[in-house]
Amino acid sequence: MRNLKRYVNLNALVQNFDALSKLSAPADCAAVVKADGYGLGMIEVSRVLFEAGCRNFFVATLEEGELLRQQLPLPQIYVLNGISGYPPARFHQARLLPVINSLGDIQTWSAAGSLTDHGCALHIDTGMQRLGLTAGEFAAITADPGLQQRLNPVLLMSHLVSAEIPAASINQQQLKKFNDLMDGLPAAMQQIPKSLANSSGIVLGAAFHFDLCRAGAACYGVNPQPTQTSPMQPVVEISAPIIQIREVNKTGSVGYGSTANIGAGSRLATIAAGYADGYPRHASNRAQVQIGEWLAPVVGNVSMDLISVDISHLPTGAVCVGDPVLLVGPLVTIDQLAEAAGTIGYELLTNLGRLTTPEYQT
Repeated sequence: MRNLKRYVNLNALVQNFDALSKLSAPADCAAVVKADGYGLGMIEVSRVLFEAGCRNFFVATLEEGELLRQQLPLPQIYVLNGISGYPPARFHQARLLPVINSLGDIQTWSAAGSLTDHGCALHIDTGMQRLGLTAGEFAAITADPGLQQRLNPVLLMSHLVSAEIPAASINQQQLKKFNDLMDGLPAAMQQIPKSLANSSGIVLGAAFHFDLCRAGAACYGVNPQPTQTSPMQPVVEISAPIIQIREVNKTGSVGYGSTANIGAGSRLATIAAGYADGYPRHASNRAQVQIGEWLAPVVGNVSMDLISVDISHLPTGAVCVGDPVLLVGPLVTIDQLAEAAGTIGYELLTNLGRLTTPEYQT
């Protein structure tokens, strides 16, 4: 059993979704719950968001969608990775809406007959160069009423590349491209709802909202605009216990590789967590942890199961073996740890503590 614990504040999750919904209005706001609800538990996260009024959910894979449908019979559930070689009958049986991303998806879905009667989404690539239909593939659909009928699209969408950077020129380029494509729709497709904004796109403003926004990482406490003060409530706390306190009696190095030196008279606390728990090794000698009301720096390389921190500046006797240390908490946010590790909060949410079961708080 791992010593690390994850606490998920469901009230903060709902507050974040409500805040994003208000920013999105009058557009609807969907919740993206892929990757097991960004690592926090797709079923529990989706349940409370449905109770809070969310009626549209996005997952990545068919299997995620099938699992979610077993728990939530009512909402729309979109599968972002599309058909991906699965039989259309499975989407039909679970009433899942595949996001059509390729010519192969078009061919498979349009040939499925009555299995498509609950619809699909069409994803047009406006600059990501990842999944999504080319402008030419989308034009072939808009020019063919029979194909439109066979596909039965109920949502037209694209995905922003750099919405977390408001000044990035590609935001306006993608917006113009998406608007141009929507302006050229035939009459039969003009009333289909449209979606462009992810979490960061919601903050960019109403021009990006269209009919449906897709709130993902920001629901879980990640800052949608990292250069600004975060408007989101922290959703997750991650803690691990101190298992040893060491008085350093001789100047020396700490941990594998001797990447940090520590002076005589210093005090070190060893924490029962490491990169096996998803704590980023790249945070070695850069991150901090929270112990009570204090911050303590990580010293030496993070190892598989252990982290060393310098507690020399803490009052003598203030810290004991067994005390919990917050690896993510009020003084060390998920974004701050991500910055120290040279990554993004998304990656940490989906990895940190993945070997433990979340504990939910309301």
